[in-house]
Amino acid sequence: MEALIDLFWSKYADLQQAIEREDERAMGALDGELDPLLLAIFGSAAQDPASIQAQFRFALDLLNAEADDRGCVRRNAHLLQTLVERYLAPPATAVAPSEQGTESDVSLIDEATANGVLDDSLLNRISDRILLVAPGYRVLYSNETNAKRLNMPREELLGRHFAELIGLHRFRNEFEPNLNKCFEGEHVSVTYADQVNGETIVMRCRMSPFLRSSTLVGALVIIQETADRRKRPAL
Repeated sequence: MEALIDLFWSKYADLQQAIEREDERAMGALDGELDPLLLAIFGSAAQDPASIQAQFRFALDLLNAEADDRGCVRRNAHLLQTLVERYLAPPATAVAPSEQGTESDVSLIDEATANGVLDDSLLNRISDRILLVAPGYRVLYSNETNAKRLNMPREELLGRHFAELIGLHRFRNEFEPNLNKCFEGEHVSVTYADQVNGETIVMRCRMSPFLRSSTLVGALVIIQETADRRKRPAL
């Protein structure tokens, strides 16, 4: 796997040089060599944790390298989604409507994220917003609750930088240092207030390391929204 990835980046560097030279012949040839390499890297399931981690790391590096090209971001986010569905999400199971909301969110979250697996069918029954954020601060997973709050399709959230969702100032001052602690193994939390539809909402964000086979995948971010009940001064 590492050899394939190294070969890709070597060809990718050659392609960037050809673009700078405006060498269309070389660009066409190199572009044709990169697609089969992508297929080889992502096309099959790896068996050992090191290769799985290499696939995730490569997908994130590619997202960061092409972050300014929205077309490439969509393609790379799709590749990342392929990895998440392959390694982190079990086959979807039907959930009877009568079962929804019968368990507490805490117990459901524990069940839905056990053993380094994201059970999408369970996570979508939870009223809290849930994301998985990679060490490069890119979104690997979002449940339906979070997507609806942001008024975005889930597939458009994948691969986005977390700062795009919460604002650059808040990311740099509150989330980035705490996410870094989480990537190092700590359980941390952030609480802040935000305006939603003219109403002050308190956001309680819990972050915990998400591991698969003892390998860090990212930070599991759980955002609980509650109305601001602080007493307001009388008029």
